[in-house]
Amino acid sequence: MRIAFVSLMYDAPWGGSEVLWSDVAAEALAQGHEVLICTHAWPELAAPLKALQRDGAQFYLRPRYDDSLAFRVKSRFKRVLNGGELDEIRVLKKFAPDVVLVSQGGWNDLFYHAQVRAWLRQKPYSLICHNYQDPVRLNEFQREQFTTMFAEAQEVLMISANQLKTIRRQLATELPNARVVQNPLNLPTSYPIAYPEADTSELTTQLAVVASFDVDRKGQDVLLEAFSAEQWHRRNWHLNLYGHGPDRTYLERLIRYYGLEERVTLHGHVSDSSRIWAKNHLLVLPSRIESGPMVLQESLLCGRAVVAADVGLVRMWLDEGETGFIADASTAASLNAALERAWACRDKWQSMGHEGYERTYQRLENKPAAALLNQLIEVASRHSIAK
Repeated sequence: MRIAFVSLMYDAPWGGSEVLWSDVAAEALAQGHEVLICTHAWPELAAPLKALQRDGAQFYLRPRYDDSLAFRVKSRFKRVLNGGELDEIRVLKKFAPDVVLVSQGGWNDLFYHAQVRAWLRQKPYSLICHNYQDPVRLNEFQREQFTTMFAEAQEVLMISANQLKTIRRQLATELPNARVVQNPLNLPTSYPIAYPEADTSELTTQLAVVASFDVDRKGQDVLLEAFSAEQWHRRNWHLNLYGHGPDRTYLERLIRYYGLEERVTLHGHVSDSSRIWAKNHLLVLPSRIESGPMVLQESLLCGRAVVAADVGLVRMWLDEGETGFIADASTAASLNAALERAWACRDKWQSMGHEGYERTYQRLENKPAAALLNQLIEVASRHSIAK
């Protein structure tokens, strides 16, 4: 079977939204299917994409938009030569996939790729939504357009029930072809991870935020504001920020602004999560907007309690006062209130982490990529029979 994967994430060469579709592509290659991947061009392919290329995937790298005159003239000239058709469409037509999986970094990215969407109407395809916005201002024309776009897909895949519920409300429609799927997780070889020494007056409580340095989504800025409150200056704690991204310089400046230089450390990206949880007692997830923060499930499986803002799948996997603490929103006040509840019973964090592992492990889907590949094959089969 020929399967095309179209990734529309634009902001970075790699991110959490790329894990599910790329794992499905790897599974497809392992099973002997032909694979075409269409994604944005960056100076260098991300390591997981290089691995797919080595394993035999074909690639089309979509030029990233550049507002320079030279780029616009060149793009227009190429479209004129191609009769107005994008190179990407020509490549997709030549590959002639039996089914397509379209992955959006957000929730409505496909709407802004008119030619791709028009071509997809001829093919069976599934559409993944990896994020959402709330609130979002839509007019009636946009609601109708987005509703139609979702209806054109065989399946619309969401990462959390909260995301699906929110988009249904925003569009005022049921989206009967939508369902929730699980993301693959980045777990150490063995887990849970042994808990660090319990907190005492001599030992520092280590807190971790594992997220890209992108404050609009991940909320590290309001968390730093929360920790600037007077009571935190009297306590023995240290905050470790793991990741990389465009807002690193801003976060460094904000740390200095709040006088937290001795309290906060910015680490780089750490691929082996066991190194993170061997050191840290608690995960803090201050995200402003996120549908499926995989680090939540990963930290629970590694045996760590969590303080998290109420976004995406948080309430699906975290139980207030039992496996963690939920802030009503990603604001300094809400995060501070949740952190206060956590700090008051930090002697229970280890047992809460153990309970979090037990509950999460029982609900975890074993092979989400393989399950989604089987579903894609079924979508293609239904379409073939219908023809």
